[in-house]
Amino acid sequence: MAGGDQGPGAGGFLGGWLDEIVVELSKLGALPLPEGFADDYSPGTLPVLEAAAIAYLEQGGNADLLVRGLGAYLGEAVLRTAGGHWEWSGYQEGDPVVVVDPVHKAGPVDVCGIVRRALDEATGEVFAEEHGWMEIAAAAQMGKDPSWRPVRVKVR
Repeated sequence: MAGGDQGPGAGGFLGGWLDEIVVELSKLGALPLPEGFADDYSPGTLPVLEAAAIAYLEQGGNADLLVRGLGAYLGEAVLRTAGGHWEWSGYQEGDPVVVVDPVHKAGPVDVCGIVRRALDEATGEVFAEEHGWMEIAAAAQMGKDPSWRPVRVKVR
């Protein structure tokens, strides 16, 4: 199916995910984020968000309720840095993935898998480390082609 959208109904699973991102992101309101947290998907917000998620779990919070919300945030941060689009293609747990701009020659980014690893490891460094690879790729691409900019493509 077009755009990696596998599943029944109008828009299938990908369409459903794109419609639900805002709902998933709203679940992050349960996290103990610092006053004035700027949820702008910038690289600096990623360690703060990860630390808040770890603190939430240490306080007895349910990781399953947040995986897709955290994945949505991380995915949007990746899209703003490396360009690309969301895709639904039956990766682990049937979660959505981010397919970065083809100029980076990178495979799909399993953002929910990264979130699960970050919560399991509880180091507070996984989001920034994984996003850092996208920053390096984007900087390299801009070095090769100064006119290149990350573009978030909407695929349905």
